Amino acid sequence: MGILVFTAPEDDSFWRVGFGVSESLSSKQWANNLGAGWYLDWRALPRHALRSPQYWMMIRTFPDRNIPDLNSAAEIARTHPGNVWIIGNEPDNPYQDSLSPEEYAWRYEQFYSALKQADPTCLVAIAGVTQPSELRMRYLERVLSAYQKRAGVPMPVDIWTVHGYVLREERGNWGAEIPPGMDEITQGLLIEPEKHGEIALFKSQILAFRTWMKLQGYQDTPLVITEMGILLPEEFGYTPDAVADYLSETFSWLNTAIDPEIGYRADEGRLVQRWAWFSLADRTFPVSNLLDPSSGELTPAGKAFQTFTRSHSR
Repeated sequence: MGILVFTAPEDDSFWRVGFGVSESLSSKQWANNLGAGWYLDWRALPRHALRSPQYWMMIRTFPDRNIPDLNSAAEIARTHPGNVWIIGNEPDNPYQDSLSPEEYAWRYEQFYSALKQADPTCLVAIAGVTQPSELRMRYLERVLSAYQKRAGVPMPVDIWTVHGYVLREERGNWGAEIPPGMDEITQGLLIEPEKHGEIALFKSQILAFRTWMKLQGYQDTPLVITEMGILLPEEFGYTPDAVADYLSETFSWLNTAIDPEIGYRADEGRLVQRWAWFSLADRTFPVSNLLDPSSGELTPAGKAFQTFTRSHSR
């Protein structure tokens, strides 16, 4: 399990750090420019596992369909062995994959079985919930319980993923909303927009999630943040320089955060094994863009990303 997650590629990329990309850009070119070791694009395109930068597959698990479907995903896994597969994207979020805990557990069971049968060497990751809040951990507890009830065994997870945002949880308000299937709940984490970029909250949520993982029996499983960054616009104080500072501070903390009591013991007790910034370029949430897609110039956040990876290259 550790070879893809912990072995540095044979180049100068800082392999722990990656990004998401939703625009039609040359991901490999920009990964090399920024010094990123891996990336994802919320799709599952045929890619060979040992290429650098590393590409992580994702299956979208929408209420009415899966993209790719079960047979297509299994065929990609068979012909491109050794990849990391993330099953779903924010199933807890009504604006993303939007599944009840029980429905997600069923989808996960189907894809986990099909992928492992097609490629026993692949690594299967659980979908990242929108943020590692108490409410989202309750959602995941129901996922684990539903899987155990259906399969008769604890849920097998090669890699835990999570999204590292800090958002309000309230029905009908801005932020992360309330997870599907939790109809009795109207509120969770209640914060105002100025707390969205509070680094102390970011850190406390990651620590809480690692503690939760240990309680659930997953301490010896890698944890990867597949999305993190700032989503709210500049009018709330998130200027380009403020976003760059946020990137630098969070990356520095993630690179050094160790706790032998709750961290991943195969990685010297580190809390997080990899993390991906959102995003290289995104039109809906451009405030954290690493790149101005019109000019091709790095943003302040992009320059901070590059500075960080260059200072940690081999």
